[in-house]
Amino acid sequence: MLWVYAIWEHAPEPPLAAIATGLADAPLDAVRAGPLAAVVSRHAEAPASPTRAALWEHERVVEALMAERPVLPMRFGSTVDGEPRIRAFLDEREAPLAAALARVRGHVELSVRALAREPAPPDLRSSASRDGTRTTTPPDGTSGRDYLLALLARERVADDAADALHAPLATLAADAHRAPPRDVGELLRGAYLVPRAAIPRFRRKVDQLQARRPDVTFLCTGPWPPYSFVESEDDGFTR
Repeated sequence: MLWVYAIWEHAPEPPLAAIATGLADAPLDAVRAGPLAAVVSRHAEAPASPTRAALWEHERVVEALMAERPVLPMRFGSTVDGEPRIRAFLDEREAPLAAALARVRGHVELSVRALAREPAPPDLRSSASRDGTRTTTPPDGTSGRDYLLALLARERVADDAADALHAPLATLAADAHRAPPRDVGELLRGAYLVPRAAIPRFRRKVDQLQARRPDVTFLCTGPWPPYSFVESEDDGFTR
């Protein structure tokens, strides 16, 4: 079994052993096809389950590779049963993969979350059932219609607020994605592909937004490998 960490350009490489070791301390290797290579480690069986420690170990390897050259990071658990499948993938997808590497060259991903400091009023909160499904229930004395209208109005206000927070950050990025909020009070969950040289400027902009919006808490993390800017596709890898 080959555990795949990232795809990068096939170029004169520093010894991979000098960069990092893989999961379970396995040595790293490069499977090459044309101008591209996949960085892997070899295992008799899956070396880790998705625990927090294992996820960070995978991330550590990807970040060490990113310090050397542009990478297209693979998600935790990307495995394949042999080199031919990886080489076929690199051959079949050579042009778009090379274009994606050129696009992220010199860039990193920064993540920003914006959380409203005041919780939602009790009559507009939703609750989660045991299976994780979110449900809403009108409070006593409120009709279902009025309650739904109030929810829609609140969602519009939240979406407008997210647009106002996202737009000035997106102007500093080569690309930007917004994900749907996951938590009550979360206004923005954004990912930004930022030139390395522009990281300080981007962080200053986050600080400026924070100063202007004391009612919102901003969390800016990174730099990360550009996971949010690598296309998700059927690559034949097991996850």
